[in-house]
Amino acid sequence: MVAATLTRPADNVPTYGFLVNLVERYFSCVDNNDLEGVLDCFTDDAVFTIQSAHSTHSGRDELRRMYEELFATYKPRMRHIHFTHVADPANARISSQFTVELTDTEGNEVTLTNCNFFYLEGLKFHRVFVYMSDGENVLH
Repeated sequence: MVAATLTRPADNVPTYGFLVNLVERYFSCVDNNDLEGVLDCFTDDAVFTIQSAHSTHSGRDELRRMYEELFATYKPRMRHIHFTHVADPANARISSQFTVELTDTEGNEVTLTNCNFFYLEGLKFHRVFVYMSDGENVLH
């Protein structure tokens, strides 16, 4: 698991800082192919929608399969950088715009500018909506 730890708010109510840290910890886990760390960010019944590709993954098993494929395809390089966050702690949600640089196992490179919308239940992601800049669905 990635060394980054996440401190739970004392009252279990997400703060602005907690939301930003959760998103950045999630992407750190993605970049490091840390499947258990990624899945730990989600509720068991989370729904993950790649809106720009009209694709939805529901529940931990489907999320696991999606991330296993992502990690296998982009094992050489996956990097999420240049984050801009807008957080709404009162409603337990955050949107994050960022750049992602990918290199697949055949050496093909792609750079995307994406925006994700995260909705929490408790202190974990329950609904996520992803918009990819060129519509290419790298999260089959």
